[in-house]
Amino acid sequence: MSTQDESGPEIRILPEEHQQHFRLLELPPDLLKVLTSVDAPTLKLKSQEGLSGNVLESQTVLCTPDKTYALRQVSTSNSVYIVRPGTAPSSSVNQPTLDAIAQPQSTLELQPAKGASAASYIKAALPTYTSTGHTGSTTKVSKQQLFADISLSDGECEQAWTDLACFEPEGESYAIVPSDSVKLQVWEAMLTTATAMGVDMTHSLHDSSQLKITTSESEWPEELSKAVLRSMTAVPTSPPNEIQLDGDKSAQMLGRALLKDLTGSGRQPVSAMSFETKWADLLPERWRGKADIKLLEGSYKEQHGGETLTFIESEVSKEVAAASSAAAPAEAKSTLGAKRKWHEKFRASKKTA
Repeated sequence: MSTQDESGPEIRILPEEHQQHFRLLELPPDLLKVLTSVDAPTLKLKSQEGLSGNVLESQTVLCTPDKTYALRQVSTSNSVYIVRPGTAPSSSVNQPTLDAIAQPQSTLELQPAKGASAASYIKAALPTYTSTGHTGSTTKVSKQQLFADISLSDGECEQAWTDLACFEPEGESYAIVPSDSVKLQVWEAMLTTATAMGVDMTHSLHDSSQLKITTSESEWPEELSKAVLRSMTAVPTSPPNEIQLDGDKSAQMLGRALLKDLTGSGRQPVSAMSFETKWADLLPERWRGKADIKLLEGSYKEQHGGETLTFIESEVSKEVAAASSAAAPAEAKSTLGAKRKWHEKFRASKKTA
């Protein structure tokens, strides 16, 4: 079938058996700009797997190094053709044509993924390093494999990894996420050491200062201490040999961890006044005033007219936790200071308590 327009080339629609198969992809302006830049990055297609191992097509995403776009199929009732230049032989000259070589029935649409966080998926996938070394999972996965299995960009995964103080033990190829209780105890030990050595945690910390406060204890790996510090670091970071802790970020992380440690897992609510006092005691003297409950908005629920508080999980965290087949054991707090080496405690955790 063909159509003729005196003002342009002839349009010819090839028979269906001769047409090719195409899928049109609609790009948002910001992604188009990335793709057409001089140093265009490599893009990745990712998909989240369900518990059965089946890929869920509705969760297929396209990732740049730091952004995630949801991929959605959109059908259209309009006739859409893909054409290419051609020629139609005639008795005198070759007549220019446009040949319709395909007729896509749907379009792939990309939209920025909103409200997604890698944190919940990381916590569900990794074994938890607790004060007893117990873990809720015996599955070992490397950081690289972990990121590959999460349908978000590597940049977003890296941010969640940093915020959760995840780490890979030296010489090992598996990742661990520390519990909130452990992070609090590691931080308290580092703060005590820094105070004793005259190191001001509110100022830039040089390599030598970092070394002093992260290697003073042998109860846990040095990588864990460094990860806790990194989770509190300001962005952008200081020069390569220095880090600068962010006061608000540090206070927020410690406050949320403390409230979850005190009231999580069905425990009783805590007095708001008592909580804020304990929270302030975790901070360097200069930052004590940052222990303001408003900093934890969305992470707590008030009871008894605001006199007591309890920790609440985000809806995304609940959904991911419910989908996870691993069940974390109850954590005992009394053995973190034991003289057993940290890796011995973690190795013993292969048998879930």
